Amino acid sequence: MHPPSADPSFNESMFFNFFDDERRIGGFVRIGNRVNERHAEMTFCVFLPTGELLMQGAKPEIDSNDAFNAGGMAIRVVEPGRRLCVRFDGDAVRIADPLEMKDPGKAMRGNPICKVRLDIEITATGPMIGDAEGRPGSVIFLDGVGHYQQPIIASGELAAGTDRWQLSAHGVRDHSWGPRVWHSIYRDRSLWLSFGRDLTVIACKTWLSKDCEPDEMGCVVESGQVTPLRAIAMSSHFRPDTFYHDLVRLEVIDVKGRRLLFEGTVLAYVPLRHRKEGRETVYLGQAMTRFVFEDRQVLGLSEYFDSASATAQLVDSSRRGTIIVE
Repeated sequence: MHPPSADPSFNESMFFNFFDDERRIGGFVRIGNRVNERHAEMTFCVFLPTGELLMQGAKPEIDSNDAFNAGGMAIRVVEPGRRLCVRFDGDAVRIADPLEMKDPGKAMRGNPICKVRLDIEITATGPMIGDAEGRPGSVIFLDGVGHYQQPIIASGELAAGTDRWQLSAHGVRDHSWGPRVWHSIYRDRSLWLSFGRDLTVIACKTWLSKDCEPDEMGCVVESGQVTPLRAIAMSSHFRPDTFYHDLVRLEVIDVKGRRLLFEGTVLAYVPLRHRKEGRETVYLGQAMTRFVFEDRQVLGLSEYFDSASATAQLVDSSRRGTIIVE
C-alpha cells in the first residue's frame, strides 16, 4: 500500500481478471480505496457457465489505506510481486441475463440473492510491468499515477448457493495508486487475453478527449519475457441499437516488427456505469470474450469505456451494421 496524497480523488486499487476455459467461468474483482473520500469501491463480477452473472458492488466506509479489505472482499499479499490471495465472502445477486444490468437497480432488486464465496490463490506468470511515476511512454502507464499490470494464474474455488466450481484460470492483475477521476476519459479500450504461461497479451487505447490522438500501451509476455507493442489497431462491431460490442479484432505490432492478429467474439456482456452529479455519465462494458489466435483460442476480457457523448456514434454504427476502426 502507498501513502495517500492530499488529492481528494486519490485512489489505490487492485483489479484481477481471470478466466477458466474448461469451465467457461470468468470475470473480475476489484477493490479501490478512496480514503480521502472515506470509502472504498468494491466490485465482484463473474460470468457463470449457465449464462448467468454473479454481481455485487459496494462503497463501504474506510478510514485508512492500510489494506484492501472492504465489502466482504480481501486481498492479501503472500509474497510480494509473486503470490497473493483473493477472497470474497458475502451476498451477490444471481442475474439471469447480464444485459439486465443496463438498469442496475431493477436487475439487482429483481433477481435472487445467494451466498457467494470466492477463494483463489494468485501466482504471477510474468513480471510486474509499469511505472511508479506514471510516465507516458512506459510500457504500461497511467499519466501521473503509479501503475503496473502482471500476467497471473488463479486457482481455487467459487461457491454460489449450492453450486461449487474448482477454478484453474489465467488472467491479468492491475495495481494503481494516485488520482483517479472516472469522468476524465472520453473513450478507452482494454483487452486482456492470456493463453497460459507462454503467451499473454495486454493492449489498451485511451482517448482523453474527442479530438485527441489515443494513448496506446501494451505488450506481449512470453514465458516471462516482455516485448512492448509499437502499434495497436482495434476494429469493433456493436449489437443492433446499442453501444455494446459483440465482435472485436485486435492487430498489434511489437517493437520487433512482429504482427499478431486476434479475433474476438463476445460470449457474455455486462453494461456497467459510473454516475456523479455534475459530470457526464460514463459506461463500462465488460465482456467475456473468446479470442482466436492462429490455431489457439482462449477466454479473455474486453473492456469498453465510453463517455455518454461518445455513444451516439457507436449506436448509429450498430444500426448500419458497420465495423468501427478504433
